[in-house]
Amino acid sequence: MNPEVSVIIPAYNAEKFVAETISSVLAQSYADYEIIVVDDGSTDGTLAALKSFEPRIKVFTKPNGGPASARNLAIRNSSGRFIAFLDCDDIWVDNKLEQQVAFFKSHPEMGLVFSQAQMFIEKGGEKIIRSTIGYTADPTLRQLLFGDYIPNSTVMIRRECVDSAGLLNESTDLIAVEDYEYWMRIAHSFKMAGIAKPLALYRIREGNLMGEGRDIDKGLRLSIAAISETERLFPQIWQECKVDRSELFARLHIRAGFAWKKRGKLLEACRKYLAALSCSMHPRVFRWIVAATILRRWS
Repeated sequence: MNPEVSVIIPAYNAEKFVAETISSVLAQSYADYEIIVVDDGSTDGTLAALKSFEPRIKVFTKPNGGPASARNLAIRNSSGRFIAFLDCDDIWVDNKLEQQVAFFKSHPEMGLVFSQAQMFIEKGGEKIIRSTIGYTADPTLRQLLFGDYIPNSTVMIRRECVDSAGLLNESTDLIAVEDYEYWMRIAHSFKMAGIAKPLALYRIREGNLMGEGRDIDKGLRLSIAAISETERLFPQIWQECKVDRSELFARLHIRAGFAWKKRGKLLEACRKYLAALSCSMHPRVFRWIVAATILRRWS
């Protein structure tokens, strides 16, 4: 008999963290699940750490190809009615699956459910919470165009989403935002809901693909790549979502400029503001630049 939930974990050079991640799944109050982990060409002791959990988990190996290719291999070998994503260094609270399965059963119209997550660092064996992420009030595709507010390790989707939207995009141009592009693809055809409580802990560490957003220009470039791929798939997205494309791209550049300003890098900020104006010269773009320049908070 097939499990209700397939837990999908891609793992790359995570020997220090993956055991705690898997243990957080094995400690779930909800028990009808399978765990599928793909070692994505690790060069450390990740595979040995994974093997220590067999047969409670299924382990697959492949040459390094990025998180999307690892998740896709796991999905192709899964059989659950629901698919839950978990990164190899994150942690679930002990009733995460129970709450989301119950939500799906009481909201059969939903295709994707996520929650808030707490970002933490580990210092001296103690977990120190830095912030809570995940916008859950009224999640829509339109809002996703302005930024990814869905923490990957909190997501659960129906199998029908994969059947309809396909697997994740394995392009190397989308590594670190392959999940963002996937949420937009799913949101184009399915309703989403967010649970307004933290059901996962997101580990901040040097090896994270996006870290704490330290690489501002990389974050901007990847966000634009994910949105551009969505636009390629759904050319009418701007009309459907009632979003002005040029103003959106201007806003993304201003957001990056504001981040540079907060770091005291005024020249870099100005460069991003000028790039915003090359996207759109609408008066509101000028107002956004002024606001980003003089205010302490802007988004």
